[in-house]
Amino acid sequence: MNKQIAIFFPDKILSLIIFCFPLIITLKSAAINIATAAVSVIMLFYIFKNWQNNFYRTKLVTYTIIFFSFIFLNSIINFTSFDILLKSIGNFRYLFLSIAVFFVLKKISDLQKKIFIYFNIIIIFLIALDILYQFFFYKDIFGFPPGMCNQSLTIKCLRFSGVFNDELIAGSYLSQIGVLILILFINLNKIYSQFLIKIFLYLFLITIILLTGERAAMLIVMIYFFFNFFFRKKIINFFFVFIFLSTLLLFSSQRIESVNSRFVHFLDGWGSISEKHTGIINKIIESPWSYHYQAAIELFLQKPILGHGPKSFRVKCENTDIDKKTKQQADYYGNYRACSTHPHNYLLEFLSENGIVGGLFFIGLIYIVFSCIYKNCKNKKDENMPIFIGIGSLLLAIVFPFKPSGSFFTTFNASMLFYIFGFFLYYLNKVK
Repeated sequence: MNKQIAIFFPDKILSLIIFCFPLIITLKSAAINIATAAVSVIMLFYIFKNWQNNFYRTKLVTYTIIFFSFIFLNSIINFTSFDILLKSIGNFRYLFLSIAVFFVLKKISDLQKKIFIYFNIIIIFLIALDILYQFFFYKDIFGFPPGMCNQSLTIKCLRFSGVFNDELIAGSYLSQIGVLILILFINLNKIYSQFLIKIFLYLFLITIILLTGERAAMLIVMIYFFFNFFFRKKIINFFFVFIFLSTLLLFSSQRIESVNSRFVHFLDGWGSISEKHTGIINKIIESPWSYHYQAAIELFLQKPILGHGPKSFRVKCENTDIDKKTKQQADYYGNYRACSTHPHNYLLEFLSENGIVGGLFFIGLIYIVFSCIYKNCKNKKDENMPIFIGIGSLLLAIVFPFKPSGSFFTTFNASMLFYIFGFFLYYLNKVK
């Protein structure tokens, strides 16, 4: 009896963490780290107990394990500190999170899945409504003010993050976890074919993402729609969505200062002194992102095979020519620096820190996810196919290599990505 209780208890804890993980993410890094550590311990117990389970030997899971192992080995080869080494070991907790999502979804009943989706759709829309409240009243229900405010006679704020307070990441959260839960909710309620309801739900979420001022989050949404229609062989529909969202953006920018500044005229303040009033191409070349990218490319060329090691960009970038120029000619470069904690692009981050090998691992992961969707999307009769294609498209949008991004292995980014990855593994198993 005691043995049964001992097994029953971690099982319920694991289910509770996965059930509440979208809410846990809003509580910031400490809560996420505690949750993922608990998940890792519990999953290690189950993995050793059921090692013969074929799931652990599937191509995608095996590839991801090798991928994470390479990052860890490269942190040893390019050893800089025990802190970086421990963080590389700690990256495995994200893989355990994905496996835990798969494990829990396999075990819970259909009723429990419905409760999970209803609970989290309420969480998502409460967070979205809180951002809307903050937009109108310049504070959310907890009293948190918006970010990037110019307080004069009229308060003009450019970023709205609601419950995330001074961490301006609400758009990233809604474009990833929010879209995931919305995909699940739409499929659950059999409203997939009900066009107007579907449009309303997506339109509301996209409007709130616009208000957050996060350009990368809007890119994720656009790329998600592209892949979703691509796999459904309805690519023409993407152009209608693109035109509609572009119209929404332009319409909003005429009436909302934050949307106008963040999405329409965001290039105006960029460029060196000599480039301030020239064309868009020059402004992009002279943007802060361009300086980060140039630094990452310099570092990659210095050590092209294995790079400088995980988490090395923040240290090594100070030695790049472009960063030295931005420091020596601060006025010319608009006081922007090439050096940062990361290059603001996943592919360049892997190339500069883990070389060609790391870059190929990253591209390989994208390719395998893409091929899994492409090979299975022909099975249109499977009732799980819409949700599988939706989650797969969302994954591809998040890791799309040619868009600005945060750092791949930060607690916030990695926990969201590999939480979604767990759902992808589960529905991949369902449609095969």
